[in-house]
Amino acid sequence: MFMSSEKSNKSFILWLIWLFEGIFVGFGAILPGISGGTLCVAFGMYRPLIETISHPKTGLKKYWLMLGFFMLGIAVGFVGLSGVAAILLEKNTILVTCAFAGFIAGTFPDLWQDAGSQGRNKFSIISLIVGFVAMIGILLLFKTKISVDVAPGIWGYLLCGLLWGFSFIIPGLSSSSLLLFFGLYQPMLEGISGLDFKVLIPMGIGMAACVLLLSKVMGLAYKKFFSTISHAVLGIVAATTVMILPAWNCNLQQGLIRVLFIVCGAAVSYLFTCLCNKLKEKVKTE
Repeated sequence: MFMSSEKSNKSFILWLIWLFEGIFVGFGAILPGISGGTLCVAFGMYRPLIETISHPKTGLKKYWLMLGFFMLGIAVGFVGLSGVAAILLEKNTILVTCAFAGFIAGTFPDLWQDAGSQGRNKFSIISLIVGFVAMIGILLLFKTKISVDVAPGIWGYLLCGLLWGFSFIIPGLSSSSLLLFFGLYQPMLEGISGLDFKVLIPMGIGMAACVLLLSKVMGLAYKKFFSTISHAVLGIVAATTVMILPAWNCNLQQGLIRVLFIVCGAAVSYLFTCLCNKLKEKVKTE
C-alpha cells in the first residue's frame, strides 16, 4: 500500500531534518571547542549511533534510514563545508562560537526530559554534577597545557582520526581544540577542504578504529545504567557549553552582541527541537 500524500510529505521533511542535523554536526565538529559528540547528543542521535555501532544487526534494523541521512549530512558538513568553517573562523571566531554555544544550550530542556525518561534518582543528580565538574577540570587542564607540535603525515593524520572518533564517543571533548595543541588543525583542515586522500584515508582509519572500540563500552553502560549515564552526559554537555564561551573581557557593545548571538542560537535550537519532535511523533503515529 502506498503512503498517503500527506504522510509522504511529512516523511520527506523528516529526511531533510535528519540530513540537516548531520550537516550541522559535521560542520560544528570542525570548529575548535565544539564537540561532535555533544552535537549528536543535542540532536538525539547519540544513543542510536552507539546502539548501531555496538550491535549493527539490531541497530541498522531500527535506525538505518535515519542514520543514513544523518551520516550523509555529517559527510557534507565535515568535508563540503570545511572551507566555509575556515572563512567564518577567520572573520569572527568569537561570534560563531557564541552562536554554537547558544544552539547547544537550547537543547537542554529536551536532553533533561530524555535523561529522565527511565526515572531519575539521587544517583542521577550526583552523576550529573560529577560529569559537569570533571569535564570542567579536564577542559581547564587542556586550556593551560603547553602546545606540542606533531608533524603532519600518515601518523599525524591517524592521530587526527583517533581524536575525532574519541570526541564523538565521549561528548564534550573537542577534537579540534586538541588538534590545535598538536599543531595539526590547520593542515588537517586544508587537507579535508582539498579532498586530499593522504589526509582523509588515515583520518578515516583512525576514526573507525576508535569508534568501534569505544562504542561497545558506551552501549553496555547505557543498557545497564541508563539514567546515571544519561545525566552524566548531560553534565558533560553543560560543562562544554560553559567552557567554549569566550572570555568576557570586552566592552558593553561587544558583550551585548555576544549575548544576542547566544540567545538567538538557543531560541533557534529550542524551536527547531520542538518542531522536530512533533514531526517525528506524527510520522510514527500515522
